[in-house]
Amino acid sequence: MEQLGIEPKLLLAQIVNFLIIAFVLTKLLYKPILAMLEKRKKEIAQGLELTEKMRLAEEKYKEKEEKLLSEARREARTIVEAAEKEAGEVKKSLTLEAQREAAVIVEKGRKEAEELRVRMQKDVGRAAAQLAAGMAKRLLSQVVSADMQHKLIAKHLKQLESMKE
Repeated sequence: MEQLGIEPKLLLAQIVNFLIIAFVLTKLLYKPILAMLEKRKKEIAQGLELTEKMRLAEEKYKEKEEKLLSEARREARTIVEAAEKEAGEVKKSLTLEAQREAAVIVEKGRKEAEELRVRMQKDVGRAAAQLAAGMAKRLLSQVVSADMQHKLIAKHLKQLESMKE
């Protein structure tokens, strides 16, 4: 080996030095670097997993939000329809009540007019009877005796009263 220019003692020292440096580098640098890379790899995996969970949660919340909005819209529509229906019913009932009140007022007016007509007929009948009695009295006083006058007046008054009824 010496002919090739290799000295065995130096080669052995080089091998020992290489092994020492390899051991030191393995213990001091390689394993900590590998541990750090493994730790970083786990952190990245956890970050990706967390990101995926967050994305799924966001989708889930968006679906819930859309469902709630849809339900709220449906409920609002139902409330509006119910309010419109109730307003229509109130309007209808108010209209019917106003019509009933108007009919009552008209009927009351008819009754009052009929009562007034009947009263006026009675009053006119009485006035006519009094006028007729007065005229008959004047005429009879000139033509017929007082006793006969009373009998005729009483007879005609009875006839007038029976006609009024």
